[in-house]
Amino acid sequence: MAQTGFHRLSHGHLDLVLATSFNYYGTRMATASSDHRVKVWDRNDTSGHWIVTDVWTAHAAEVTDVKWTGPYTGEHLGTIGEDGLARIWREDVHEPPNSGRRFKKVFEQTTATGVPYMSLDFKTLGAETYLAVITRDGYLAVSEPEDHDELSAWRVLWSDYLCKTPSRTEETGFRLCWHQEKLPAWPAILAGLDRRSLSLAVAVGDVVKVFRTDRNRKFYTAAVLEGAMGLVRDVGWANGSMRGFDVVATASKDGFVRVYEVHTPGAASLPTASDALPAEPSGMPVRTRADRPTRSGIGAGLAGGPRGKRDESAGAPGAVRQEAKLVAELETHGGAPWRVKWSAMGDLLISSGDDGTIRVWKKAVDGKWMEAAEIDATRGS
Repeated sequence: MAQTGFHRLSHGHLDLVLATSFNYYGTRMATASSDHRVKVWDRNDTSGHWIVTDVWTAHAAEVTDVKWTGPYTGEHLGTIGEDGLARIWREDVHEPPNSGRRFKKVFEQTTATGVPYMSLDFKTLGAETYLAVITRDGYLAVSEPEDHDELSAWRVLWSDYLCKTPSRTEETGFRLCWHQEKLPAWPAILAGLDRRSLSLAVAVGDVVKVFRTDRNRKFYTAAVLEGAMGLVRDVGWANGSMRGFDVVATASKDGFVRVYEVHTPGAASLPTASDALPAEPSGMPVRTRADRPTRSGIGAGLAGGPRGKRDESAGAPGAVRQEAKLVAELETHGGAPWRVKWSAMGDLLISSGDDGTIRVWKKAVDGKWMEAAEIDATRGS
C-alpha cells in the first residue's frame, strides 16, 4: 500500500475497464472490460496485494456492469453486456485458478426490448436474493429466483418502462441501486411501511425514483428526488437506517454530486422506543435457510396474495409515501461526475468523473457536506 493510501493496480485488461465490484467483505474484486472479459481478484491478507483468481470471456461484446451477490448465497457474480444479455456466474472451487473455467454460467437472460442492459444490482435479504436490471431505453425488470439456493432459474416480479422510450441518438443514464440493509428506517416502519419492504432507487432522466414494496409485494413510488439540471448518471443508497431516514446520492451531467435525505412525514410525532416497532404480521415469520420453502421464501408467507407488478393506489397496506429533501450540492469542478459510491458505514461518499480525480466527501459537525480528500487517479496522489 502506498503512503498516500492509494494502491495502483495494473489491471491487465486489453481495453478499458468499464465497471468494478467488491464483495461484501472487501476481500474480492471483479473488473469488467470492453475486451469482453471479467477478472476476479483476491486480496492477499499478508501483502495486501491483489492477485488474479480467474479471467474469462463473459460476453460477446463489452461488459458494461458487474456485481457480486451478498455474502450468504455463495460466490455469485452478475454481468451485463452490449450483446443484450444478463448472466449470473457461480464459482466452482474445484477448478484450478486462472483456468478460465472457475466461474460457470448458471443463468442467462436476454433483454426483452432488443436494447442492451445498462445497469444491474442484487439485493440480499437474509438468505434470499433479488435482481434488478434496466435497459438503455428505460425498461426495468425485478426478479427473484425459483430457488434462492440455486440462482439458476428466475421469475419476474415486476417489469415496466419507467418513461417514454428515448430516441436511439439520445444519451441516457438509467442506473439503479438497491437499499441493502435488512430493515427500512424505523420511522417508516412505525408509519406503516412493511418491515420486509424491498427498496430500489432508479435514475430516470434528471430525477431519481425511489420504489418500495407494500405488504403484498407490489411496487409503488415512495419518493422522487429532483433538483438535477442534467442527466443523472449514477445513484447510490447509503447504509445507516438507524439514523431514522435514508440518504441517497446522485452524480449528474450538470457537474454536481447531490445528497438527498428521504424522510417519513410526521416522523417527529412517532414513538421512538424499539418495542414500539410493529411485530411481524401473522403468517410471515422470519425464516431461516433450513425451514424456508424451495420456491420464494417471501412469497410463501403472503397467504396466496397478489405479488409483484406495480400498485400506485393510495393507502395500500404496508405502503408509505415519503418526502425527499436536497441537503447538499457538491460541485466537482474539473468535470462532470460519472459514479458515486458510499462507504460501508454510510459516512463517506466517493465520486469519480471526467477530470480523472476521485473525491471523498463527508458530513461535517455543522451538518454541511464537504470535500475530505482528492486523489488524482492518473497519478495515484
